[in-house]
Amino acid sequence: MPMPQNVATGKFAVSSDADAMRALFQPLTTASGFAVTDTTAMTVATVYACLRLIAGAILQLPIHQYRLVPGGDRERMDPTPIWRLLNQSPDAAWTAAAWKEWIIRCWGLRGDHVTEILRAPGQANGGKPIGLRPLHPDHVTIRRLDHRLAYDIFDPMTGTAHTVDQDDVLHFTGFGFDGLKSLSVVQWAARNAIGNALAATDYMGRSVGEGAMPKIALTFPNRIGKDQAQGLRDSFVATYTGPQSARIPLVLTEGGAATTLSIKPVDMQLIESRRFEKQDICEAMGVPPILIGDSEKTTSWGTGIEQITLGFVKYTLAPMLCRWEEEINRKLFGDSGMFVEFTLAALLRGDSKTQAEVFRAGLGGPGTGDGWLTVDEVRTLQNLPALGGASGKPYLSQRGKPTTPAPTTTPEPPAEPDDDETPPPKAKRKTKTGATP
Repeated sequence: MPMPQNVATGKFAVSSDADAMRALFQPLTTASGFAVTDTTAMTVATVYACLRLIAGAILQLPIHQYRLVPGGDRERMDPTPIWRLLNQSPDAAWTAAAWKEWIIRCWGLRGDHVTEILRAPGQANGGKPIGLRPLHPDHVTIRRLDHRLAYDIFDPMTGTAHTVDQDDVLHFTGFGFDGLKSLSVVQWAARNAIGNALAATDYMGRSVGEGAMPKIALTFPNRIGKDQAQGLRDSFVATYTGPQSARIPLVLTEGGAATTLSIKPVDMQLIESRRFEKQDICEAMGVPPILIGDSEKTTSWGTGIEQITLGFVKYTLAPMLCRWEEEINRKLFGDSGMFVEFTLAALLRGDSKTQAEVFRAGLGGPGTGDGWLTVDEVRTLQNLPALGGASGKPYLSQRGKPTTPAPTTTPEPPAEPDDDETPPPKAKRKTKTGATP
């Protein structure tokens, strides 16, 4: 952890603020008495599973870069150096996937993550970004300076420190950002649940390690000497404790009796309490319990894994990615008219049948209406090459177009016979026998 720096002299000094030092180095206390730190929290399976699930969902989302074009539309750009930093490798020692996982870990355990923007030499504060260096929360101190944020960054490899302006860092915040830092899920909402989980795990581990032997008291009707009591205690501990303890019966003479003092795990409802702790941690993390393997009861996130995943994407991932997009766009692009967006389509896809129905409706056609997808766009979503030509245009129905009316003719009136012309004779009707009547 870097020591506080004097801005005027550039030297470091030890803080004399005792309360601040306790806040920095004293572990968070819980009702169970177990300290909740970054290390102890990650030993709880539910915390580890929730962070792994969120990070695994985000790292597979591509980030596409766009530019605004006249008319308010946007145009997707070909890969640029910034696109490669965000999608391939932000720094020489990091892949983009590892970087996003680290951001999620810092968000869950500390509330914030800071990545330094490395710019071309001599072009700080708005110059061309050439790298993104992920930082450890212990190596960053945030403070206010002239209505802006200053970040004191300590390099543990060289033992040096430097200060950068807020425009030269990507500060990924979480819920409850107060202008300096955000609220950590582990340190606030899930702290007691994690402490209880640590206590329950420790109790069950010690119980199993001691052969599931409860605490007992040995009582005798007659008084025994101190040496006898100590010898009996030592003999009992050596025989009935430890994972390899012998399974031999306890023999007490002279009217001795064994009385259980501790509560059985069943009576403590230890299993049920651990289920409640898992539920509390999942609620604080915004993760449906069924997505981390808890299928013991129904969930209020919806029916079916598809609806549950949709709720997880809409209410947990989307708000987080919105914060990331705003931070990346304002720090890397400014007012240039370019921006990036995460593509959530990969997480929102259903099964093959549902996906085919969505594509069919999107392409449009006779009886379906206008299309809002092109054949090439669908092929791109399926990682297939574009066909070009008419495949790159959406289907538009022919309704509303004027049609050429068919030519109309006026029927001629029947010719009237002349007075001198004798009308033609009428045909004679034949009888059934063919004779003329």
